[in-house]
Amino acid sequence: MTTASIQTLTRRRVLPVGENGTLWETRSSYGIFELHGMRLRIAVENPAEVLFPTDCGLSLVAALNGDNAPDLRAVNALDIGAGSGLYSVALLAAGAERVTALDINPASAVQTEANVVANGLDAARLHCVTSPLEEYTPDEKFDLVITNPPHLPYDPSYARGDGLETALVARRGGRAVYDSVVERVEVLLAPGGTLLMAHSSLADIPRTVTELTTRGYEAETLEVFEMDIPLLAYAEHKETMLTLLKERRATGRAEFDGSRFTVHALMFRRPGNATGR
Repeated sequence: MTTASIQTLTRRRVLPVGENGTLWETRSSYGIFELHGMRLRIAVENPAEVLFPTDCGLSLVAALNGDNAPDLRAVNALDIGAGSGLYSVALLAAGAERVTALDINPASAVQTEANVVANGLDAARLHCVTSPLEEYTPDEKFDLVITNPPHLPYDPSYARGDGLETALVARRGGRAVYDSVVERVEVLLAPGGTLLMAHSSLADIPRTVTELTTRGYEAETLEVFEMDIPLLAYAEHKETMLTLLKERRATGRAEFDGSRFTVHALMFRRPGNATGR
């Protein structure tokens, strides 16, 4: 599948302008989403430490309800940038054998485990690791890797140094974690394994697809979502951030229209035979 075809494969699910939480039921400190008919709850005790799940991250969960979604049962999975534990909870509820929740933010481990327990799931099947992705080397490779990388460009004027920044903002024009995942995917993913990624159009989707398909990975778009750029937390610096994004768009490294962008739920399969469990 070519880079061009993967981006035009699926029609967009358009989320309403200016409405938050359209992919789930939200309350002041928690939200409820559905996966395979199960209703699951994600709470965030301190939104300044751990980002409340956004539609960008939830889009991949929504895509996992589709007909082309991979089988999550019995997999040994890695959740990169676990945050509040959204994907860890979803994977365990869907029947994953084990989930490793990796995040650079120590508050993520506490919140992820709390959400796993609150949903009545077996915490013994969860392993939380606090580490930069670049320094993490697992004892064994995973059947499935899932991630929603930070995708907004960094600028010193709005540097925060908190959990919100680590979840939304990344250096290298918003591509730092995407690049790290691509660079280290063979260290993390077993032959025949699956990489699931919520990929923002603000962070050069064609580059990621090209780099992985060149290595022989099979690429598929599960679904495409259109939504607002998450500027609310950076309202004071909106113009600075949009200027950076426009510079990237001018060089073909970002796609958006006004304050609207797309998130592609992408699935990549590593060549080779699955190792078996």
